[in-house]
Amino acid sequence: MTVTEAGEPPHRVDPVLQALVAAAVGATNATEGWVVTEDRGRLAVQAAVGAASASTVGRPAEAVGGTAGFVLATGQPLALTLRPDDPRAAEGIPALLGLRPTTVVAVPCATDDGVVGVIELIDKQGGPFSFDDLELVTLLAGVAAVALTASGSVSVPSPAELAGDLERLVAADPAHYAAVATTVAALLGRL
Repeated sequence: MTVTEAGEPPHRVDPVLQALVAAAVGATNATEGWVVTEDRGRLAVQAAVGAASASTVGRPAEAVGGTAGFVLATGQPLALTLRPDDPRAAEGIPALLGLRPTTVVAVPCATDDGVVGVIELIDKQGGPFSFDDLELVTLLAGVAAVALTASGSVSVPSPAELAGDLERLVAADPAHYAAVATTVAALLGRL
């Protein structure tokens, strides 16, 4: 899949990243989601899901402020319910879309060498993001870190370790995690 912006070269979307963000959005009932990296002090959207988000792929946003920028800088995951006057609601990727999210979850895609990206989801349907949502996105962010890292020298969980984590989550809440487990299993087959 490529996305073009007037005057810019097309941006190729990695199908693994696209599948991961789609799985995260679907499993958490978020309305929008993306995988971002940092490029020369700016956020760069690598994959996106949602009615408004597809237009953000390949477009830069300020890395200062916003939840994805915070997570990239600190390596700390966030799950927030934002007030309408909270300035974080109008920064980062949502600002590109003209959105003011009410709920946000942002999780680092980290390797042993540091944070290489962030999965950020907004506006969960039916309420705030839960701890289970955060745990699920963290699992997917681990796979995204592998996809984002060009070299094979990164220490990542083995497929058996990821499968064990998924089995535990599916046993705890089969309806919530079954689709994600299927998606991650397919992705692991590609790695």
